[in-house]
Amino acid sequence: MYNSSPQLRLQPFLHTRQQSRLGIISSRLLQYILFFLIALKLAVFGQDEIHLYDWLDIQSADPDTIYGISFEKLKLERVPPELVRFKNVKTLDFQKNKLTEIPDFIADFKHLEQLNLEKNQLEYFPIQICRMLNLTHLYLSSNYFEAVPECICGLTSMIYMDFYDTPIRTLPQSLENLKNLKEIDFSGIKFSPSFQKSWTARLPNVKLIFDAPCDCME
Repeated sequence: MYNSSPQLRLQPFLHTRQQSRLGIISSRLLQYILFFLIALKLAVFGQDEIHLYDWLDIQSADPDTIYGISFEKLKLERVPPELVRFKNVKTLDFQKNKLTEIPDFIADFKHLEQLNLEKNQLEYFPIQICRMLNLTHLYLSSNYFEAVPECICGLTSMIYMDFYDTPIRTLPQSLENLKNLKEIDFSGIKFSPSFQKSWTARLPNVKLIFDAPCDCME
């Protein structure tokens, strides 16, 4: 016999309504999580991710619309002078080339925040870097220079530096002036216990990544 009880007739409606409410809550929860993750990314990295265009693909592009350029594995022995047109660039990636120096005009890129020169043939720290006042991330791993100059003190926006496997022997006292600095990677470099202890004390708010100490260097 058909049961026409009002309570029974309302059950499908109430069930559908509950599902709808749960769907709205789930959707809003996902939005909150997404907003939180975006906010967290901006807090940690300080900027949106920059798209890197391959250098060979942007020769005819409007330079004012390009913010990131990759020269990776192009076997470059010098930086192309045509790069000077790209005044708005924020990220330059020169990793895995044969550069022994960088041109002066790169220091005039006022928006440059990330510079990657790892795995090149730099025998001296590029002094032009000291003029890149908005630089936040610097990658110089696997090069040949042994000293970092005092002029690095001007890079007050610096957050991260990578010197992995570069045979550094001396560091400037001015590193202590980089108040925004969060991390330096010194792995792959042999430092004495006293050297590591001294710099860990000087930079208490900076994460210093060292290999196990040795007696090979004071």
